[in-house]
Amino acid sequence: MQLPFPAFSPFVELIQLEKRSPQKIILRDHSSGVTATAGQLLHSVSFLREKLQATLLQNGIDNARTSGDDKFIFMIAPPGWEYVVSMLTIFSLGAGISPQSIVIRPEEMIRFLKLSNPLALLYAPAFAEKVEAIKVLCAEKDSGVNPRLPFMEIQTGYPDGLSTHTYETKPNTGLFSSQTGSLFFTSGTSGNQKGVIHSYQALLASARERIGTWKLTENDVVLNQKPGNWMGGIFAIIPSLISGACLETCAGVFNPKWFWDRISQGGVSVFDIAPTGYDRLAHYFDKHISVLPHTQKETYIHGMIATRVAGVSGSLLSPHTQKRWTELRRGKPLLNFYGSTEVLLICSMRWESPEYPDMCSVGPAVPGVEVKLVEGEMRLKAPSMFSRYLSDDPTLTEKAFDSEGFFKTGDCAEKLGDCYLLHGRANIDVFHFWGFTLHAGEIESALLSLPYISNAIVLPVEDEECQERAAAILQINPSFKSRQPDLETLRKDLTAKTGLMLFKLPTVVYWLHEGQEVSVTANGKVQKKDARKKFFGDGWRCKEGVEVLDLKGMEYWRMGGQC
Repeated sequence: MQLPFPAFSPFVELIQLEKRSPQKIILRDHSSGVTATAGQLLHSVSFLREKLQATLLQNGIDNARTSGDDKFIFMIAPPGWEYVVSMLTIFSLGAGISPQSIVIRPEEMIRFLKLSNPLALLYAPAFAEKVEAIKVLCAEKDSGVNPRLPFMEIQTGYPDGLSTHTYETKPNTGLFSSQTGSLFFTSGTSGNQKGVIHSYQALLASARERIGTWKLTENDVVLNQKPGNWMGGIFAIIPSLISGACLETCAGVFNPKWFWDRISQGGVSVFDIAPTGYDRLAHYFDKHISVLPHTQKETYIHGMIATRVAGVSGSLLSPHTQKRWTELRRGKPLLNFYGSTEVLLICSMRWESPEYPDMCSVGPAVPGVEVKLVEGEMRLKAPSMFSRYLSDDPTLTEKAFDSEGFFKTGDCAEKLGDCYLLHGRANIDVFHFWGFTLHAGEIESALLSLPYISNAIVLPVEDEECQERAAAILQINPSFKSRQPDLETLRKDLTAKTGLMLFKLPTVVYWLHEGQEVSVTANGKVQKKDARKKFFGDGWRCKEGVEVLDLKGMEYWRMGGQC
């Protein structure tokens, strides 16, 4: 039996691979235990597509005749077998994928459903209870959600053994050029959440750039640990499927033990995680691996060294983290990536010759991306640019671009040769103290260089006298718990050991207690706005546990200012 698929990527490449190497494994889901060839994947996509089409028609939805270009199908599933089958099913129907967090609150889902009016919601069986709670809210009188919205459990019809079907591409219907690719909602770490819509062509443009830069082939293994509800979740998936590399997943839950064990087995070519993930891996290494016999320990280290691309994304890479991992990988640095939900990948350090003026830079812009700096803000044009925002504010998309058509990222950076050094978000990582411009990343790096600091987050708090102060949330290294420092000692140590100028030193500090944590997203990004509200907030001067430096005796010129 012949099963038809659209004549565009990755279906074309998967069909070619199935004919050329029918036994080649292209997906290994460690969480579910499923491994799949190209043929098994295509068979499962066809199986789910037939059921989804029937469900849509039963609910009065003819996807082929639905007006408008932006057609979405929501999905709740961890990145892995069910996720990939569902993603390809949605693409094959000419719709865009909108993956939702596996920990999303039902109330939040209702807001997204009202905003985007999807054709359907697919869900993995493990999330049936969550979906029932969503259904209850949808059924309420004033929910604003389409009452005929179909909810469908993901059924993949996984075939045991090699598929007996044959696969073919059908002529394009002409809709590919305008097909929606994805709807992702921003993390909300730097502003209100909004939907970001990408065309399918933009997703493919980014995927092909990654294949070329990473030199991906059928011999490679790409390990994907990113949550599926953010753009980073498909950052590696589509390039893997097009190139024929083996995609390995493990439920999108970052587990240092599992990760190290997989690395020790060897064969991993590419992965990328957030800086906080690397810090957790280093902590696990120090506690559990460094104490192993030499031969056993070297197995882990060599597995990490052999990885061609150990990437960093999601937040700023500190010199402390880069130095530690470059030493652990015997001179091979971490490769810093910079991207956004709106533009996908923007800049990237290259693995072939990773020598840059600053090893915490994000490298040069990737091919096709045009960058200009306006008063320190990065502004961009790119073939992978998003189509529009989905928001209650209809002017949001227009306001995101300047008069020359450059997207205003809100990220602050400086250029070093042909590379870019990020300073963070303008609204939380770059702030002003007595006329000085402070960069949170620089201060965090200095703090982390002190032996008794294991975690540091710097953010601004408002001050009527000096505009904004540098406030630090700090965690003490367990081995220094008996010698709890104070703010005065901290400032003296920073001056003596890091050379940080006086005006850059924190003037407000909160020392984390045992059991206290700063909330992070599933992707490892620190939620600074939530942290500021939790540990400082209104009346921060009087909050318990907050130390504040009295600035009345400080002389402006002694802090590094000009008279």
